[in-house]
Amino acid sequence: MMFQRLTLLASLTVLPLLAACTQTTDSSPATPALDPAVVGPGAQAALEDVERTREKHKEQATTMAVLSFFDPIGITALAKPAMEAEQRKEIDEKYQRVEEELRKTIAEVEAAKASNPRKGKAAAKPKKQESSMKPAEEAQAE
Repeated sequence: MMFQRLTLLASLTVLPLLAACTQTTDSSPATPALDPAVVGPGAQAALEDVERTREKHKEQATTMAVLSFFDPIGITALAKPAMEAEQRKEIDEKYQRVEEELRKTIAEVEAAKASNPRKGKAAAKPKKQESSMKPAEEAQAE
């Protein structure tokens, strides 16, 4: 009888955890869609890789939390700092790749501006404002 109550109690405590593990809520802000014409394909791929890595790390953290609940001797407490250090190292490498790709994209844009100086100057010149007076009013003003 006591064993049945213990089993029932254990299943009642585990069910909310399992429900929480299957939900896919995202607390991070949505990444805006990137225009491929503005950001190069390499930078866009690097940003997508960072996003996949973040999702993987969230899953690992959730798994570690569930495992720590069932760990009577505390081995997960020893493994958690090592896992977090490895995750930080991995995400730092991913961000370095993003920075490199963005630097390449910026260099390409600067090179394009340098090779076509007239286009850059034309955009920088202010346009002449047209007269707001009608031709008949201009003749009277003269």
